[in-house]
Amino acid sequence: MKERLGYRLPFVLLLILGIFMAAQYYIPHPMVQKPAEMMIQWKQPLNAFIIFLALFGLAAMHIRKVIRRQRRWGYSVITLTSMVLMIFVGMVWGTRHGTIFSDLFKHVITPIEATMFSLLAFFVASAAFRAFRARTVGATVLLVSAVVVILGLIPAVEDLCPPIARASDFLLKYPNTAAKRAIMIGVALGAISVAMKTILGIDKTILGRNR
Repeated sequence: MKERLGYRLPFVLLLILGIFMAAQYYIPHPMVQKPAEMMIQWKQPLNAFIIFLALFGLAAMHIRKVIRRQRRWGYSVITLTSMVLMIFVGMVWGTRHGTIFSDLFKHVITPIEATMFSLLAFFVASAAFRAFRARTVGATVLLVSAVVVILGLIPAVEDLCPPIARASDFLLKYPNTAAKRAIMIGVALGAISVAMKTILGIDKTILGRNR
């Protein structure tokens, strides 16, 4: 009974709140809009609590790695030290511009992020090289389009060969925009499908059930 209640109560709350938050987009009455606004305001403390849980889980995972001396546990020590340092510095001196927290973020985290994105650019270039091999009609079209777009973005080519620049602009404005919108529509439909499955109890993994 207790186990059943522990499962059904979250499911009922999820069902009611999910339907209510969807309905508030279509019912402009204050009796619906005011509670919806209040629930939206609750997002901030809930997000903070979720971030705390995520940090706690991350710290627990790395602590286990250090205790058990698992592979590459030295990186876990660096991660834990950085977490404690940033939390301590932020709580003591604040996070405003000019503080130690801001300087650490600017001179440590920002260069690390730039390095990660630079490495990602090489991975993207490698994947593009493999994808642009003209083995099929689709790959050939993709290769030709990519070459035209890249050449059209070069200022010298735009001056020397205006037709390539116009073709590049056409590809970016129309086929590329259409493909992006189709992807966004697909993502939105997928999100709606997942939300409906969760709200209606079809997908129970969020409640700790495998089926």
